[in-house]
Amino acid sequence: MSDLIKRGIKAAPPKGLAFEISDLILIRFWADLHSVQMLVRLDHGAEDEEYEEVIAIQTGMSSPCQSIMWRNAEAVFVQPLVGRRQQFATVAEALESLPQKPRIALTDAAGCVRPGTLSGADF
Repeated sequence: MSDLIKRGIKAAPPKGLAFEISDLILIRFWADLHSVQMLVRLDHGAEDEEYEEVIAIQTGMSSPCQSIMWRNAEAVFVQPLVGRRQQFATVAEALESLPQKPRIALTDAAGCVRPGTLSGADF
């Protein structure tokens, strides 16, 4: 944006505000817990809008982001790659709305029994 000002082009100030440090720590913890990457993008541009700071959530460093998150003085917004933008009161509420990887469920687990310790009648 500073390049535009130097050239005499008036640009609108960036939308949104930077996240609080405590919110960034919470997002980082959430990302680690769910094995996803959290990237902080400063002066992020999207179409005809520019944001001071957005958080990109993605599954790997080379994968496209699943969603982006930004905030203003009143709310936190989440825009998934596919879908509608959602608005939340807090970062914690926004994180709860993000899709999570399904946990692995063990359905065919069988216990180990030493031969000769239990008979078939014990089951």
